[in-house]
Amino acid sequence: MQGSDKEGLLKKGLEAIAQGDTLSALSYFEKAINIEKSPAVCSCYAFCIAKERGQVSNAISLCEEAIQKEPGNSLHYLNLGRIYLIDNNRIEAIKTFREGLNYEANPLIVDELNRLGPRKPPILPFLKRSNPINRYLGIVLRSKKCLRMFYILLSLLLAVVASLLLPRLFLEKPETPSPPLEVRPEAPSPPIEVRPEVPPSPLEVRPEKSTLAPEVRHETPPKKPEPKQQVAPPPEVKHDMHTLELIAEDTTWIFITTDDSESKEMLLHQGDHIKLSAKNIFSLKIGNAAGIKLVFDGKEIGPFGEKDQVVTLTLPSPSISTDGTLKKNSETE
Repeated sequence: MQGSDKEGLLKKGLEAIAQGDTLSALSYFEKAINIEKSPAVCSCYAFCIAKERGQVSNAISLCEEAIQKEPGNSLHYLNLGRIYLIDNNRIEAIKTFREGLNYEANPLIVDELNRLGPRKPPILPFLKRSNPINRYLGIVLRSKKCLRMFYILLSLLLAVVASLLLPRLFLEKPETPSPPLEVRPEAPSPPIEVRPEVPPSPLEVRPEKSTLAPEVRHETPPKKPEPKQQVAPPPEVKHDMHTLELIAEDTTWIFITTDDSESKEMLLHQGDHIKLSAKNIFSLKIGNAAGIKLVFDGKEIGPFGEKDQVVTLTLPSPSISTDGTLKKNSETE
């Protein structure tokens, strides 16, 4: 009575797994284990606890024990492969599914492999995959032994076909004999005629024509080409520019206006050296008359006053004014 109950619980559990209700299947397999721990019940129970409770390591050990007890039952390989998929171990799952197909052609394992990756091409590519011949060959050749035998027979068939066709392709064509050469008799040469020799006629002496004197031509010598007069390029017009160098000997504020257009305000420190240029005039206002030295057109000018004295200066016609009251014209050299 207990055996029938166990078989009934196992059947109900497998139906629940097929419908995707692993939680109901788990309750059926737990009741069946309490009755008898058979390998089929243990492997199905292992898949359910891995799916619903996450006990992957315990489930793998239960399936491996079931495989050791019943190595030819493909149900154990189906459950173990599904557990590997729950653990995201795709390689071991495919390996386990294929190992199960070596013992039985389980359609559930085939469906799992089809979901995992692209299907292999049909055994006979000129027939459809749904053709009964391809389906039967696929089931038969899932075992390694049958697959090896199929490849051996296929290679033998190809070798026989090649041995029959290759000699016909590479046979040499017989050479056709060339026609014999025709030998024609030579035609007789005509007889040679012998003619009597005729004495040569005496040479006629003709008076020579008087040679005319050669004409004398007066050739005029060719004119020599007149040398071209080289035109000198126009002289470059140089614009004289005035240069002004500022050499700071102490901290000095300075305001400069160049050609009454450009103005600059600077604060020079000791050691600063600035060079400026202008066409006509420089206008300078110096905040420290004793703190700067000027070099105008290569000539040093100055000094302009005492330390911290404000000086206004105009170049090239130098005129100096201090504090707006003193104005002095320097002598031109």
